[in-house]
Formats: sequence, C-alpha cells, structure tokens
Amino acid sequence: MNYELVSVLRVETDNWKQQKQRAINNNSKVITLLPDPFFTRYKKEEYENMMNIVDYVTKRTYDEKNSLFFDKVPMIDGAEIFMNADGIISIIKNGVRIGEMRTFPQSRRLVQDVTYFNDDGTKDMVEEYTFDGSIFSNIYYYEDRVQEIDFTNNDGQVCLRFYFYEGEMNLITVVDPTTNAVLESYDNMIQFQKAQLQKIVGPEDQINISYLGMELDVLEKTKSKNTLYLEESAFDGSTVKGNLKLIMDDQIQYVQQAVVKHEDYDQMVDQGLNVSKVRYVD
Repeated sequence: MNYELVSVLRVETDNWKQQKQRAINNNSKVITLLPDPFFTRYKKEEYENMMNIVDYVTKRTYDEKNSLFFDKVPMIDGAEIFMNADGIISIIKNGVRIGEMRTFPQSRRLVQDVTYFNDDGTKDMVEEYTFDGSIFSNIYYYEDRVQEIDFTNNDGQVCLRFYFYEGEMNLITVVDPTTNAVLESYDNMIQFQKAQLQKIVGPEDQINISYLGMELDVLEKTKSKNTLYLEESAFDGSTVKGNLKLIMDDQIQYVQQAVVKHEDYDQMVDQGLNVSKVRYVD
C-alpha cells in the first residue's frame, strides 16, 4: 500500500498541495502523526483517505453529520455563557468568570474547546472537542503549565496519556479504557510514533515524506520502502542539509531514495557528491 506521512496537515502550504496530489495519483493513505481535533474536518474538506496516529490508538471514529453548538456544551451547574465582541465566549458563575469557550473558525459556532480557570486566573483544565462534537482530550494544568493530556475514545474513556514535567513531555502511556491498566509506555513522542507506525506499515508498503524532521525520524524502525520528496531547497547556503546528506551517504539507510529539484541535483553533481540515492524532478 502507498502512504504519505506528515506530522500535521498544513493545508495552506505548497508542500501539502504537492503531497496531496501524490496521494491522489498513487491512491495513497495519508498518515498524520500529531493529535489534531480538526482531523475530521480535513478528511471532509481536503482528502478522505487519511488516518491519524492518536486516533489509531484511541480507536476514535468520526461522524461528519454530528456537531456541537456552543450553547449545547455541558456546563457547570449555575454557570451562564456570554458572547464577547472578540468571539470568545465567557463562562460566568455568580458574577465571576470561571472559564471561556472558543469555536472552530468558519463553523457556525461549533465548539472547539472549553477552558476553566482557577480562582487566581490561571488555567485549571481545557476540554478539547472534535469537529463532530465529541470530547477529544482533557488537558490539565498546574501553575499555567501543562501537566497531563488525556485522549479519549468515542465513549469518553481515556486510552492515551501524555505526561509533562516542567513543560517537557517525559512519559506517554497507552491504557486500557476499561481498567485503566497501562498497556504500553514510552519516554517521548518519537518512540511512541515509531511503535505505532510499525504496527501499520510492512515491508510491502511504500511511504513518502516531504520533511527532514519528525517524519524522517519515525521511519527508523520501518521495513517499508521510503522516499523523501524534498519540496524545499536541498542546501543551506552551499552545503547539503544535514539529514539529506546522511541519506545520500547511506548513513540513514531506512530512506532508499531522495527526490529533489533539478537545480539542486545539478549542484550536487557539480560538487562531486554521491547521488546514487537521488533523483530529480523538473
């Protein structure tokens, strides 16, 4: 099977337009790596044949016919909502602002997230909603810093947790939604993504990427045939970019081919570089 791999959809970029066209041409499935409450909207508006790694773990499905308007969000008893001129919706109880609500852009006021505050005005927690109106995650704060993010399935049960210490992610756990038992644990995001990607793709599959960052790192343990389509310049000044040079020198063996612009290929040849793993497009 053919796959296009990307950290998150940046639908306004030329990179995504090129990647989307490749996906259409090759009948590919697009895999996105990072959590994204907008995902169902992108599936509807951009490209239907997509999956997300977090949704894969939580087994979340989407119903494009469903939605949740801001005035239907479950509220704390006695709380009222007020629309502000800037579009932010305040949550008031006994005359005190205890939270705020945001709606998805250009969505006819479908709820995106609800933030609750502590008495001192710092964040207590955020409820994130998907575009189809179900809870996507609960984000917990201490002294205005993220401590934990819980990702839920369609039944609102927690299946995946991200933990943070002093602003840095230090643990990821996959948990049983019924018993809360830890099924898998990882030290960081890349470990987690590598493990999930290995479950999805096999030696017979083809994966294409467009970036030299996270998308490249998570391919390390795969057995698939992997190609980098570099839409940006292959050079920093007159020097080939670091990870691309590692691919060219076969120090990164899990990417078998790099596709670059014709002028970059010519410059590599002029510099006497090994281009056996490189081809160009006009």
